Amino acid sequence: MQGGRYAGSMRRAIRAAALVVLAAACTGEPMAAPSASGPASSSPPSSPSGAPPTASVSAEPSGGPSIEPTGIPPGVPGSFDRDVEPSEVPPGSLVPPGTTATDVWYADTPVAQTILVAYVEPGTDPLRQEHALVVWRRFEGQPDPWRPVFGLRDPAERGVLAIRAVIGDATADGSPDALTFEDTGGSGACGTWRVLDLAANVQVFKRKTCDTTIDLSADPVGLSIREAVYEPGDAHCCPSAMRTSILTFDPATGDWIVASTETEPT
Repeated sequence: MQGGRYAGSMRRAIRAAALVVLAAACTGEPMAAPSASGPASSSPPSSPSGAPPTASVSAEPSGGPSIEPTGIPPGVPGSFDRDVEPSEVPPGSLVPPGTTATDVWYADTPVAQTILVAYVEPGTDPLRQEHALVVWRRFEGQPDPWRPVFGLRDPAERGVLAIRAVIGDATADGSPDALTFEDTGGSGACGTWRVLDLAANVQVFKRKTCDTTIDLSADPVGLSIREAVYEPGDAHCCPSAMRTSILTFDPATGDWIVASTETEPT
């Protein structure tokens, strides 16, 4: 990588890591918009829950980014030693022995190329299996060029059925993020949504929902949250309305702000 290009990438990564420190002072989970009573949450937007994992970014002697691993599940290999393109890395080599890679996604951030791989630990009960997601980063031209830098793990008792992801810019910084969903199923399509800032190596959004879908928004850049609105007496099958809220990310505070809300009767 050329010196000027890398220096610019490092400045972006360091700024992103600094924002993480600001975000760590916040508490509570980010919520989309006020909701009526029912499965969807009714709290207004707030900052990411708890103290999110922080990223440590610095220049190594060889000139590559250094990222402190965060939340890596047990058994995940410490590295993949071939400096090859993301599509040439076998997903099975990035997950613990005895587990099965279920899906893989790729992202090219200003800092480095990234692979996300979801996997499951097989068990006798398909509704009670451990699921996990690991983010791998390419450290081009260095020993152990592929290394895990971020992970999340759902033990079998959480009842997660699958982990899915969409890659795109959610934070409006021009760098791809990952919008992930840990699906626990049920009639309300319940689960946990997260946004992972892949350049900064940190989670910036988390929300548990039912009867809600979250997508990336292109204009404005952010999240589009569509949730059921239940009135007293509504059957679960038939909410009175659907509410769509657009959230945008404020990097100065780490908050998600409601840019617009529209409610349509069903």
